[in-house]
Order: sequence, then structure tokens, then C-alpha cells
Amino acid sequence: MSTQSAEQRISSATGYLLLRLGGLVRDRVEGELRSWGVTGKELRVMSFAHGREASQRDLCELSGLDRTTMVAVIDKLERLGYARRARSEADRRKQLVLLTDRGRRAVEEAVTRMTEVEADFLSPLEPAERGLLNEMIARLYAAHRPS
Repeated sequence: MSTQSAEQRISSATGYLLLRLGGLVRDRVEGELRSWGVTGKELRVMSFAHGREASQRDLCELSGLDRTTMVAVIDKLERLGYARRARSEADRRKQLVLLTDRGRRAVEEAVTRMTEVEADFLSPLEPAERGLLNEMIARLYAAHRPS
């Protein structure tokens, strides 16, 4: 039987620490994204649409969002002037999502800012530790992400 209390065991568990850390990162990122009027989910969709002709279906597959959520995301991006829908010239059945100039600028600015936020967040770690942390998280994600 452990001499630690249940609270101590939970508080020191890796999964619990990852959840807490993820929440801190999410809150900081979402706070920064407010100036562009988007959430992390919406920025992710914009980044997948950046520099390519992507259909709504493509964006669902790339982002892991369901079709209903994707429609709501694209509707919002259109309202903000960041994206527009257009029919594919090659396949008229396909609905493309194209970023506007304003949307492309917003993605570039937001990604630059997110890089700065990440650097600040990880500043307590040495550069080699940051690289190792990234590798380990990527490996865990690859091993456990849904197919």
C-alpha cells in the first residue's frame, strides 16, 4: 500500500500533469488568438487551407473535425473575411475552401505569434530538452492517435 495520499498520487501522475500543462498551453494560445477572432481549431483549419486548394472533405480529414463542425468553422471564417467557398473547376461537385488575402496574412501573423508563445512557454527548458520533449510527445501522439 502506498504511503502517498490519493491526491499526491494523482497530482504527480504523468497523465494528470500532461492534462494540466495542456490546459495552460491551450489557455495561453487561445488568449493570443483572440486578436484575430479565431480559436485554435479555426487556425488549424486555416493553416491546412493555406497555400493549397483544399475541399471541405480534405480539411475534415486533415484536421480530424467532423463535417458539421467544419461547416460551422468555415461559416465563421467567411464572416471574418478569412476564407471563401468556391466550386472546383476540375470537379464541380467539390466545394473548395480558399483563404482570402486577409486570411493568409492572419495565418502568417498568428503562426509567428504562436511560435513566440511556444518559445516563451518552453523557456525554462534548455534547447536540447525542448527537442527531446518534442520528440517524445510526437512519438506518444503517433502511437495513440486515432486512425
